[in-house]
This record gives sequence, C-alpha cells and structure tokens, in this order.
Amino acid sequence: MALTSELAKREILISPVVTELIRFTQAELRIEYPLKVSNYLQGSLDYLLRMGSSHALIVIEAKRDDVESGFTQLLAELVAVDQWEKAPQSTLLVGAVSTGNLWQFGILNRTTKQFTQGLNAYLVPNDLDALMRVLVSVLKDGANAIKE
Repeated sequence: MALTSELAKREILISPVVTELIRFTQAELRIEYPLKVSNYLQGSLDYLLRMGSSHALIVIEAKRDDVESGFTQLLAELVAVDQWEKAPQSTLLVGAVSTGNLWQFGILNRTTKQFTQGLNAYLVPNDLDALMRVLVSVLKDGANAIKE
C-alpha cells in the first residue's frame, strides 16, 4: 500500500500500534500535544504516552520517511520534555521514530544530556510482536527495556 500523505501514514500505520499499546497498558495518551519551553523550543508532540508520573514515551512520525531527520526532531522533543517537566521521576526519556513501517528508538539521559540512538529497527508487520513487547516494556519498566 503506497501512502503518500503524512496524515494518512500516521492514521493508518502508526495510530493502530499506539491504540493497541494503550489497550495493553492503559497509558494516558496525548495526541498533537502542544509544548512551549521557550521561543526556540516549542511545537507539538505527535504522541505522548505516560504511565503514571514515572515512565513516558514520545512517538514521532518521520516526515517524508526521513528517519535521520526524524531523530533530530525526536531529540528536540525529548530535550523540550526534559526542560518542561519540573520534577522528573526518571533519569531517562525514551522516544520512537516511525515511518509507519519502520520503528526505531532513542534515549535521552537527563543527567548527562547524552542522546543514544537505538541500533535495532523494527519492521511492521514482520516485527510487530517484538515491537509491541518493547513498547509495553518501555511504558511499564522504563528505558531499560531498550538499552542496547
């Protein structure tokens, strides 16, 4: 299926995975969540999922299927969330970049301000079970689920 519209990709490919994740975890979901830390650090998070006050997951759609630019966007969003939260419960923030067919993770260490891009990529539908296990683990157990 060739999906050319960014909205169509998000609604048809990414949203069902996020919806299933919420069903498994009962996580709180915010879509197109506006965030403004400063005039230079502002925008909307595609998806922000949170389990209580401890574990959060940001999911962004890689625009034009450009995963590298997606990671640049993800890093900016992780830094914004880090600065926005007054009293973070976790030292690590996790995010995922998705084209809809491909998912890859990144972690921001809030203490050292170091960003690590995950080595593993998950292809949907082939790796859907493994992807769901990682997503559920991130929300329930934090970043340890994807440390590589």
